Amino acid sequence: MAEKEFAAVILAAGDSSRMGRPKLSLPSRDGQSFLEHCVGVFLAFGCSRVALVVNTRGFPLASALSSGHPARVIPALNAYPGRGRFFSVQTGLKALQPPGAVFLHNVDSPFVDRRILQMLAAHSETADYVRPVFAGRHGHPVLLSGKVVMDVLAEKGEVENVRDYLSRYSQHFVEAPDDRVLININTPADYRRYLTGH
Repeated sequence: MAEKEFAAVILAAGDSSRMGRPKLSLPSRDGQSFLEHCVGVFLAFGCSRVALVVNTRGFPLASALSSGHPARVIPALNAYPGRGRFFSVQTGLKALQPPGAVFLHNVDSPFVDRRILQMLAAHSETADYVRPVFAGRHGHPVLLSGKVVMDVLAEKGEVENVRDYLSRYSQHFVEAPDDRVLININTPADYRRYLTGH
């Protein structure tokens, strides 16, 4: 369990056009959907609440997960996914009020594990946000401080790129033990390569 309180936002509101089916429902290696697996990892780590940002197609799955974990798993419907990633982030953070420190994670990065979360959490007081890196490349999840979270919630302008927005804050990088923090599953070929070995 985490010593201080953390929450998480899992971003899963994209249209999955390159995959051809909703990525949040893809089966992971343990037989659970990507969304179920990610939720399980964050809850096992000790997150007090996990917000699931989904579109209308993903809302039934998010609601089913919520019913199994009342008050800890919160469906957050993004009815306007075309407004971009920053809007999805805001949608998830609003669902967590008051949010505190928050992990931000993509549902198409299914190899998140408790060890990475513990490594990031250990540096939560070091900078405004913390993220894993491997071989010099930025990975996921990102851990946002309460300060950054409150600024994101208060932001009224149009933000094109979340990474550019975060560049105004102090950052700390944690070296990951392997490249799984870099892997995103965007296409059927990605899925076959990383999940089925074909």
